[in-house]
Amino acid sequence: MKELQRGFSLIELVIVIVILGLLAATAIPRFLNVTDDAENASVDGVAGGLATAVGFVRAQWEVDGRLNDQVVLDGSRVSLDSRFGFPTGAVINNTIGVTSATAMTDESCQQVFNSVLQNAPRNVLYDQDARNKRYTVRMLNGAGGKGISIEENEVDNLDLCVYHQVASLKLNPTSGVPEGDLNLSVGKGVVYNPGTGQVVSFIN
Repeated sequence: MKELQRGFSLIELVIVIVILGLLAATAIPRFLNVTDDAENASVDGVAGGLATAVGFVRAQWEVDGRLNDQVVLDGSRVSLDSRFGFPTGAVINNTIGVTSATAMTDESCQQVFNSVLQNAPRNVLYDQDARNKRYTVRMLNGAGGKGISIEENEVDNLDLCVYHQVASLKLNPTSGVPEGDLNLSVGKGVVYNPGTGQVVSFIN
């Protein structure tokens, strides 16, 4: 006697397709948000690392007696504003960088990023080719508001260092330079105030 071979019925196939559709409808949005979540976590991680490193510089400055405009951190000399004790740049070839939190430059903001962070993410100034980099660096003149010095004097027009995550920016396809005005309302990144030591992340 010959055995009958049976496959799935049409109703069983429809039920399987409906179940797969429901699973896909709930899972796909989660997978689409994975990239955003990873970028946000990366920004928060860099912000946390920078805040910790800034705290180490300030602690070393306190240990040294609050008298210096530079400290040694992990074998590198870091310049700082002696009114506040927070890093303002690196000492390169025995040349002290910017030491005032009200006279920062794009380059000194980059020096802070590279000198206080161990294994700093690849970065470039905001008006340069940012392809194959992780962050751009820009100084916003006087955008940091006011700070109180250790002599309890109010200091106005503190500068801000802004580190934009390249993945959140639109790059010129030819030059690789980020397009638009890179301020705090664009993309994702980290802000550092060299007068208050505050480090915060921003996500737009």
